[in-house]
Amino acid sequence: MKLALGTPLAIGLLTDEKAAPRSIGRLAIAGGLAQLEWSAEVIAERLAISPLRYPTEPGLHAASGRTFEGLHGFLSDCLPDAWGMLLLKRRLQSLGHRFEDLNAVDRLALVGARGRGALVFQPEIMAEDIADSIDLDRLSDESRHLLVGEESELDALLLRLGGGSGGARPKVHVAIGDDGSLRAGDELAADGGLRAAEQWIVKFAAINDPVDIGPLEEAYARMARAAQIDMAETKLIPSATGPGHFATRRFDRPAPGKRVHMVSLGGALEASAHMPSVDYDGFLKATLAITRSMADVEQAFRRMVFNVLARNRDDHVRQHAYLMDHRGNWRLAPAFDLTYSNGPGGEHYMAVQGEGRTITRAHVEKLGTSHGLSVKAIAAVINDVRAALADWPVHARETGVTASLAVISEGLASVAEHFD
Repeated sequence: MKLALGTPLAIGLLTDEKAAPRSIGRLAIAGGLAQLEWSAEVIAERLAISPLRYPTEPGLHAASGRTFEGLHGFLSDCLPDAWGMLLLKRRLQSLGHRFEDLNAVDRLALVGARGRGALVFQPEIMAEDIADSIDLDRLSDESRHLLVGEESELDALLLRLGGGSGGARPKVHVAIGDDGSLRAGDELAADGGLRAAEQWIVKFAAINDPVDIGPLEEAYARMARAAQIDMAETKLIPSATGPGHFATRRFDRPAPGKRVHMVSLGGALEASAHMPSVDYDGFLKATLAITRSMADVEQAFRRMVFNVLARNRDDHVRQHAYLMDHRGNWRLAPAFDLTYSNGPGGEHYMAVQGEGRTITRAHVEKLGTSHGLSVKAIAAVINDVRAALADWPVHARETGVTASLAVISEGLASVAEHFD
């Protein structure tokens, strides 16, 4: 299951599944540190695959450190987080292999063409065929078995549907046809039906989640859109066994057969999501440096205000991302994973002016003006977010939030009280 000794991993950029991926470079690892060599094509075009680090110049580019197990930050984005990693470990164990025996480059080879964004890796050392038919309720039930360490009858299917997933909550990647039918996502098959289907991520509840987590996340997505935050399309998929499953359209799959290169804030800055090493000042600075757009800086600021007032404190560096177009230009990706969260120790991962728990309007205003936003623009953002959150009871009722209603209502009121 490991790459043969001395075998470099070929990195490609697959933006159109009807064509072969463009060569990006080669990757190998020695002494626990990955070495990257850009392709001649990328060097000639000066294509900034990594927007802030590793300039596209000849020679070997060593990973800047061991924060990502010796990988370059933008490449580590292609590896799965907690849920996807659990699936990979379980599947490898069932095949008689130890996940711990693999280095970071081997793990990229496991991901192959199934990761987020448009980067793909060859040779792919674990590819499996799976059935087309998808039963979300059954997958949700099986995911709960896996989370508590029990055996699942659908290990292989869950791996294929979620093995490249980010985040801690169980999720699967599916294709939704015009008739509402669900099939496996990220398939490169050439049949017209699949290519006409939209790519979505469907989430299930983690062990500590409230039973109405699906409706809750949908209510937050609706409030974010009302606050003029750029969001991908979302919806609730009905469940026969409980509240609906939250689904969001994949913004890294903008059209059938198309992919977009994506890098997280953490991948761009080489910052771990497990430690609060980047604050919102760093987020706004990175956004301007990467996108060169004040409109994107204002959108990032708007997202910050929403996270503060909506008590979304799980706002670490993998919860923000950037997308690259075919010309190599970067923009801020739509917001995602917006929900009520108390964060580590009751604080935001990303602080505002050094404050992570009781963030006030003064903190927000000072940060905004330091990044070139006018007092009028800052006030407008705050008013937009407050107006959207004032409709929390309406969105909660329409989406079917029940068990979480009182707790979240109280939490939102507490944040609002201390904001001014």
